[in-house]
Amino acid sequence: MWGRQLAIAAAYAACYVLLRSVSASHWNLPAGLRLACLLLVPARYWPALIVGEFIPVGYQAWSCQDQFGWHWALLTAIPPIAPLAMLVAWCQRRSRLFHGNHQINMIMLLGVTMLAALLTAICSAAILPTVQMAGHVAAPVVTAQVVFGYFLGNYLGALTLVPAVLALYLWVTESPGANSEATLWQSHLARDGVIGVLVPLLTLMGLVLSSHGDSMQVLRIAMFLPVVWLTSRHGWQGAALGGMLASIAVATTSTMVRDPEVIQAQALMAFAITTLLMLGSRIAHQTHSAQSSQVDTLRGFQLAQQGLYLEELRLRQAADALENIGQNIRENHNRLLDRLRHVLPANEERAYSRQAALTQHEMHRLANALYPRGWRERGVPATLRDGPFAQAVGMAGATYRCELSGRGLSQLAPDVHMALYRLACEVLVYVLSRGQSQHIRLQVRGGHTGGQRWVVMRLVGRRGAPADEPTAASPEAWKQAMTLLGASGLGIASIRDRAQIYGGYVHLRDLSDGMSITLLLRDSLRAFPLHRGASA
Repeated sequence: MWGRQLAIAAAYAACYVLLRSVSASHWNLPAGLRLACLLLVPARYWPALIVGEFIPVGYQAWSCQDQFGWHWALLTAIPPIAPLAMLVAWCQRRSRLFHGNHQINMIMLLGVTMLAALLTAICSAAILPTVQMAGHVAAPVVTAQVVFGYFLGNYLGALTLVPAVLALYLWVTESPGANSEATLWQSHLARDGVIGVLVPLLTLMGLVLSSHGDSMQVLRIAMFLPVVWLTSRHGWQGAALGGMLASIAVATTSTMVRDPEVIQAQALMAFAITTLLMLGSRIAHQTHSAQSSQVDTLRGFQLAQQGLYLEELRLRQAADALENIGQNIRENHNRLLDRLRHVLPANEERAYSRQAALTQHEMHRLANALYPRGWRERGVPATLRDGPFAQAVGMAGATYRCELSGRGLSQLAPDVHMALYRLACEVLVYVLSRGQSQHIRLQVRGGHTGGQRWVVMRLVGRRGAPADEPTAASPEAWKQAMTLLGASGLGIASIRDRAQIYGGYVHLRDLSDGMSITLLLRDSLRAFPLHRGASA
């Protein structure tokens, strides 16, 4: 326990010294370090943070006490993180910084950042009159401009580090594992940050350092434009990363201590980053809401697919039960005839046998309509090629041609095969009910695109030549086909709804001599878990 406290104190002190060495009065990076640590480090480690900040701050006060006096040195040795810890604890008791699904309370973050910068500025301004200048020179006078300078330096330093650190923290906690760092650098945010922000900022920095006069200020102000672009693409995370890079770029172009033009540019940059963080948070919230709505929609389709799959399983059980019942009826009938053969005339025995065979055949036909035997034994392709589907076309008095092509048709989920067969039956019944067709052509093609499998089915019904009309079946033949296939006689709107459950669509095209219906089905969602994962 104590070893961990000492390690945290030492690490904080090292980071504090490093950031203070590259800071300026109007760009105080240690302010961002202390606020980021208070927001992310558990409260039980705050004493270690206070000790870690006391080490460099106390050393600086001790080394300057001869120059500014003991009174100033004692007050300066108080770590600024101590009063900020009370402020952050008060804010955390009243609001939460992180919400569920990696969302951030941007209003609280910006509010805490402003209050922390203001509190630190007030403490620094209160210590300033205690300075004892050499030669009995009067102590510096505290003015509104001095307080604003302290506030701006602390606020811009916090805006430079805190949002970027929080974005990195959310990234690490959202994508845990050994490859999270590699994933970060390969992400779209990192790529856009390098190409769309870092390169333009380096170009603008070179132009600023090689320019003179008012053009330098114009180029500094233009540095926030890449941040706007990154915010529009990645929300507040883009504003955090782009704001950090833009703040560093503006501070790097300073040519003197307390350069007034750089301070003006940084004040504008602080306002721009604040606005973009709020705007980016809203964009991220809307993106998260849209993704959540999409996940809910996909989950609804997933449940619908599961419901259809369970319904098909129940139909299969019912078909097996009918097969067993028909077989039992035939066996019992044969057993009964064997016992009564010596008292029944031969013609009655044949009639009873014929009636038993018809009953078993009807039971078999009904079971085959519920769940085709060929489907169970050979799969959907064989069932479409020469199963009840082909028999239904023949009952309608039409010729039939089936073409299967593509790859991965057999690798689709079983419920997709079921949906394909049921929709093929409904489409056939719909085409036959719209008019007499003498030629039916069925095309099925499977494929794999973008990591997802799909299947396309096209059924074309064409009327034959006038000479073929006498051989056509009756207009009510489609009802016999519907009974044989176990179809429901769905309309085209219901067929579209059924296809949409599997992420597909239906296209109806009227031909000069018939009709063409094409439908697309995607692989089942049941094999893919759906998660809510949108950082906002």
